[in-house]
Amino acid sequence: MGACWLGILAALCALPVVYFDRSWLLQAAQVSATQAQQSHLFAHFALGVAGILLLLATRLVFLRHLQRFVRAVHVGHPFAHGHALRLRRMAWLMLGMEGLSILIGLHASWMGPGFAWLEVGGGMSITGLIAVLMLFVMARVFAVGAAMRDDLDGLV
Repeated sequence: MGACWLGILAALCALPVVYFDRSWLLQAAQVSATQAQQSHLFAHFALGVAGILLLLATRLVFLRHLQRFVRAVHVGHPFAHGHALRLRRMAWLMLGMEGLSILIGLHASWMGPGFAWLEVGGGMSITGLIAVLMLFVMARVFAVGAAMRDDLDGLV
C-alpha cells in the first residue's frame, strides 16, 4: 500500500514541476516549444499522469478490499455473503485496472518513445485477466457456500 501512496505523491508532484519547467517535457518529446504548444503536449502529459493517478487509486481500493477480506475470513466464517460481494467488487476493480492499464499504454505509445515510462501497468496482462476470471469464480463459490451454510443452519 505504501508504494501506491508514494506513486500518487510522485505523480501529484510531477504535474506542477513540469508545468513550471517544461524543458524536461520538451526534451522527452523531442519537439520545439512551438510544436509542443500546437500539439497540446502538456495537456496530453497531464492526461497520462491523471490516468496513472486513477490506476493507483483503484489499486489502493483493491488492496483495501483484499486486506478486509483476509481479515474477515481469518476472524469469522469463510462462507458469508459479504465475502462473495467483496470478491465480486475486487474482480470488477481488477478488470477496471486492466482496462486503465491498456488505455495508459495506448496513450503512452501514441505520445512517442520518450513517454514509454507512462506504461506503468505494461498494457494488457494475460495474468491479470486470469486473476479477474479467478476472482469472479471465487465470488461465485463463496456465494454458493454461503447459501449452503444458510440452508444447513436452517435444518438444525
